[in-house]
Amino acid sequence: MEQNADLRPIAHEKYRILGPKAYVAMWWGDAVMVGSFMLGSSLIPPFGKLNLTQAFIALILANILAALLFALNGRVGWKHGIPMVVQLRSSFGPVGSRIPALMRAVPALFWYGVQSWLGAQALNQVFMGLIGFDNVWVWFFAFQALQIFLSAKGIQSIKWIEIVGSVIIMLGVVYLIFLFLSTFGFEVEKVANTEGSWGIPFWLAMTVLIGQFAALLINISDYTRYFPRKSSAGTFVGAHVVGIVPPMILLPFVGILGAAAVGVWNPVDIISNHISNVVASIIVLIFIALAQVTTNLVANIMPPVLVAMDLFKISWEKACVIVGVLGVVTCPWFIMTDSLFLTFIAVVSAFLGPIFAIMVADFYFIHKGNYNVAPLYEGKLFMAFKGWNPAAIIATIVGTSLAFINVELSWFLGLIPAALVYVVLMKTWIMKHEQYVREGLNQTFRHSAPLKREEAS
Repeated sequence: MEQNADLRPIAHEKYRILGPKAYVAMWWGDAVMVGSFMLGSSLIPPFGKLNLTQAFIALILANILAALLFALNGRVGWKHGIPMVVQLRSSFGPVGSRIPALMRAVPALFWYGVQSWLGAQALNQVFMGLIGFDNVWVWFFAFQALQIFLSAKGIQSIKWIEIVGSVIIMLGVVYLIFLFLSTFGFEVEKVANTEGSWGIPFWLAMTVLIGQFAALLINISDYTRYFPRKSSAGTFVGAHVVGIVPPMILLPFVGILGAAAVGVWNPVDIISNHISNVVASIIVLIFIALAQVTTNLVANIMPPVLVAMDLFKISWEKACVIVGVLGVVTCPWFIMTDSLFLTFIAVVSAFLGPIFAIMVADFYFIHKGNYNVAPLYEGKLFMAFKGWNPAAIIATIVGTSLAFINVELSWFLGLIPAALVYVVLMKTWIMKHEQYVREGLNQTFRHSAPLKREEAS
């Protein structure tokens, strides 16, 4: 049976502490990501080929689709209360699940470091303006220590930080847009009048905008397991749409404004070099620094922490410290400006797309939308294959190989092939294996088998 309490199913409603409002606030707090600014700037000239209308339509459509995909895979956590590392055991096996779990954790570590470095830069600019103190390294290590402390406090601490932070962040985003428009309005108007393209560049933009969520789509159950089970399906889906669509339109818009005005995506650089209003600059920089904390706590700390707990059988607190140290080791001061970082993310997405497809196919097509939970915690799955599910491994290889045909479209290209190969192999090979039936994973099990009451907290 599972040793770490934080990995066990969350069965009782009193532990489902992220109600619809808190859940939306969590996503709003998570919204201010470096990638959002980058992607916004990549849509319009001089970096992209869309005009403002096309960019907005792409943002709206892509984010609505992403919200629906989150709800699709997140239903596992909402229904059964299990985290990603346990969910993966059903499709990849108790041993094989470690590979996709690491594929999710590694990008999070890199983003953790990058977001922390951006926050440190913002704080450094603030104190340079106030007292003339200039040392980004002091702020970076202080910033990292603060995040380790806050994350080690657990989900309750993260919940309230996200709720308070989301209000400040959304106000800050609106003010940032107003500041950029009032400063660079004429330059933005020029982009609005460009011809743009509804062809391949538009659909490529859609692909990239959805692909930014490639990693989060894998571990969405880490968050939905805290969503109240008594909520309706409509409320569950609506919380994702409201939580994701508004902020993920506003944030790329900031990147669009920066690219249109001065050809720079990083708001800290824009404020430092192009905005002379000191008070306004300090307000926005403090907001940006706070936003990096809320983003990291949700998107970049929780996934690798849960993976570390599963792999090394350590406590939440120890895992938070280890992940915090690894966030420094990624050397974000180098990769923040290195184009290889974006290539690295695209390459990882080539693996994450097939993994997502396999997870969804396993839950909906193999298990008919219902897991028998107890076997997932017993460590005896796929024993005939030494803890690996060969169907998932083969499907991942096929999907990933096709994804590399075009790295820019990698996330989408691997989805359907991986899902099809997985379902076919499972139904024609694995599910007919005598041991698979004995292990209790066959779709003939129609009801979830929960853990004992005292274990399901």
